[in-house]
Amino acid sequence: MSSYDVGTESQQALAVEPVPDGHAGGSMDAAAELFKAVAHPARAQILELLTEGECTIPELCDGTGLKPSHLSRHLTQMRGQHLIKCLRSSGRLVYRLAYPEAAGLLAAARSVLQARTGEAVSSLRPTPEVQPFTSLWGERFSAPEAALVSRSVIADACQAMAARTGCSPEAAAGRLITVARTCKMTLLEAALEELRIGEDGSED
Repeated sequence: MSSYDVGTESQQALAVEPVPDGHAGGSMDAAAELFKAVAHPARAQILELLTEGECTIPELCDGTGLKPSHLSRHLTQMRGQHLIKCLRSSGRLVYRLAYPEAAGLLAAARSVLQARTGEAVSSLRPTPEVQPFTSLWGERFSAPEAALVSRSVIADACQAMAARTGCSPEAAAGRLITVARTCKMTLLEAALEELRIGEDGSED
């Protein structure tokens, strides 16, 4: 039996413990275990790759940058929670999502992260006297339009800073407002400078 076939028997049945009267403790425990199965960057990346289609071990290694031995441990944990399954197709072992609904875990995570970033940007909006939208955009936009454009630019800058520095979008928003205050800029000006740095690929 191949090492990648180990544990296939465990996929044949999923034990469901009875839920106490009036409580959802059992189902919440199961949900927590399910989330733990993807609570690692490598496993989230595996899930994303399999959302796009079935993959072989070499393809998963290339996609995640993991060695086969390290990849195997993550696959075992995900198979244990029935997120993925292994089968033989055209004479080769391939992995695929056990249920299409598993892709919704990543979609839900992205939605939450986008909402958190949007809230962080909104909460860091400077006061009107230091946010002269029209002075930057001139007559191209009305004040309401300029405000929408500015918020979009600030959100893009937070995402760019997060990607460049490896911090969370919320931390990036905090750093951006700190830069704006330290350099006596508006938040919009700091955002534009951050986007410029990202385009240049270097920081002054």
